[in-house]
Amino acid sequence: MSHRPVVAISSCLLGQPVRYDGRLQHHPDICQHLQQHFNLLAICPETEIGLPVPRPPVQLTGNPSRPRMTGRDNPDIDITDSMRDYCQHKIHSLKHISGYVFKSRSPSCGLENIPVFEQNTVIDNNHAGLFADTVINTLANLPVTEETQLQTQAQRDNFISQVLDYYAQQVHSNHG
Repeated sequence: MSHRPVVAISSCLLGQPVRYDGRLQHHPDICQHLQQHFNLLAICPETEIGLPVPRPPVQLTGNPSRPRMTGRDNPDIDITDSMRDYCQHKIHSLKHISGYVFKSRSPSCGLENIPVFEQNTVIDNNHAGLFADTVINTLANLPVTEETQLQTQAQRDNFISQVLDYYAQQVHSNHG
């Protein structure tokens, strides 16, 4: 049996119908390229906490150092506690992954430039989504990227190289 590195990836990037608006965001070129090297593990925090498709859009709000996840159009929707509980439990099942490809611009999975709002005004524009933030702070050396950073062959090759190096370190530390 061959052991291949596992790379987690936002489910929507694999073409799974999990986006809030029900639209597909499939990136077959990226997925096919990564599948040549890795086993892909699809993850969608929003559907995994039980949110339906379609669903009202959410955004980050409040204190930028500990933002809440609330409805974009209906501020009475607040899924912060459910998402934070999910993050704390899910992260323990990801110790075996060797990389992560996140969905850009997502209040759950975006790596950077996710706005935090207060009364419909952007008060911070350099935040990570709640789940991505948990992953990058818990698995600090894990190679992470967004689909927007895998558009060229050079970008994909660089990410693949980072994942393979990380995987080699994981194997070495588990057998050393």
